[in-house]
Amino acid sequence: MVISLSLVLGFYLYQAHVALAKERPMTTLEDMHMNLGTRVEEIKGVQQELERLDQQQSVLKTITRNQSYSRVLHTLSDIINEETWLRRLTIDQGKGDDEDEEDVTRLKLTGLSFSNEELGNFVNQLSVDPMFKQVVLKFARETITDLSRQRDGESIRVVEFQIECQI
Repeated sequence: MVISLSLVLGFYLYQAHVALAKERPMTTLEDMHMNLGTRVEEIKGVQQELERLDQQQSVLKTITRNQSYSRVLHTLSDIINEETWLRRLTIDQGKGDDEDEEDVTRLKLTGLSFSNEELGNFVNQLSVDPMFKQVVLKFARETITDLSRQRDGESIRVVEFQIECQI
């Protein structure tokens, strides 16, 4: 009888301390509360770091978005030929056509050229340059202009054009 009682007691102790111990929570409520407090502090630190990084990113976006327009003008002066000149140059910054698209910088050129060939050369040079993207000739029409300042009031035929592209 003593042997059977010791076997039952041994089985009970094994079950109580080994088998059922795995199912019980390892920590008390106080330990869990303290652990939760440290996790909350870690989360607050990560949130502060994210806010700081967001601020840095917005500053960097502002700096890179406002690129130097003198570089654009210099490139245009290298590309444009002697038979083509600009009357108006407009640079606009805003949202792209798609709502998901970032801010884009649009360039609109309005001017005159002595011939369609010279205008075509200018548009080709503009399209090839990596600074200008999506170059589109909006219109080109022949017109008569008065160059009274340069030539004794003589009227000549020129090609009026408008080009739009993204920078």
